[in-house]
Amino acid sequence: MTQTTIAILGSGMITPFGEQAAALPETLPADRPATSDLSGLDRFIPKRSLRRIDRFSRLGLYAACLALEDAGLWGEDVSDAGLAVASGYGAAQTTFAFLDSFLDSTDKLASPTHFSNGLHNASPAYISMLLNIGGPSSCISNVGLGPAYALLSAMHWLRKGLVRYVLVGGVDEYCQVADHCHARFRDMPEGSPLVPESFLGEGAAFVVLGGVSPADAAGTGCACELAQVQVGKDAELAPREDASVFAASMGDREHEARYAELLRGRPAVSTLPSLGSHPSALMFSVVQAYRTVLQHRSDAASALVLGRQGVAARVDLAAL
Repeated sequence: MTQTTIAILGSGMITPFGEQAAALPETLPADRPATSDLSGLDRFIPKRSLRRIDRFSRLGLYAACLALEDAGLWGEDVSDAGLAVASGYGAAQTTFAFLDSFLDSTDKLASPTHFSNGLHNASPAYISMLLNIGGPSSCISNVGLGPAYALLSAMHWLRKGLVRYVLVGGVDEYCQVADHCHARFRDMPEGSPLVPESFLGEGAAFVVLGGVSPADAAGTGCACELAQVQVGKDAELAPREDASVFAASMGDREHEARYAELLRGRPAVSTLPSLGSHPSALMFSVVQAYRTVLQHRSDAASALVLGRQGVAARVDLAAL
């Protein structure tokens, strides 16, 4: 299957502003919520199955369900699917809740539920079990570039014929401690590393990938190809001239300067105003790029993120 065309079959997003199209509003309400409303998850998963699952894992599970529904695969057998989840900070709120229980009750009475849910791979474990995903499952922890590595893993699995579909997502949750630290850095009187409009973001974004042969791609109903994912130095990853550009900005002043140098005045849609500083923002940019191609607003779109030490990632999508 070396000639497999990898198509995006559907997408799902959840943020404090809402789900799917409402997740990244163009106009923000005056009272910005900090956390996402996850009550809609009940229509996919019975409440009793969610009893011991923390918010971090519920965020990822909700977006994964929305992506499967959008792809027309909800209720279908996905036991031959794979799962790749990226997260920058993992279950941060749950981790600090565990530390609180440890400090309050010593190691003898610290919460074992908080401990197990605080692991980065708890989210893909819950998603795999509750959605009956039987293929390979991976959790990648990296601030900024994590979704790019998750997409590369998924493309490899599909091209090797290991799975029929892959759910790929990025998820990070609101954390009071992280929010406090973010605000302190942003509001420094001098030398702040963050732009004034940044805020700590929360949310999850997923896509469903499927492999089709080039000859069959036109007849599958697929409209968008995941053409390539590249990781390299900034200068190597300037988007092609005819592509719509979606920038996964995390509000870092240094990154903003690098974006300006890389794009050289080209317009780009940034996630920062509606998503805030989110370690897995690239996945949201990928969904934005996918929907732009899907709605025939552009035949090519690129999602771009900048990492540390001059390393960047670019995800290229094209109309089929």
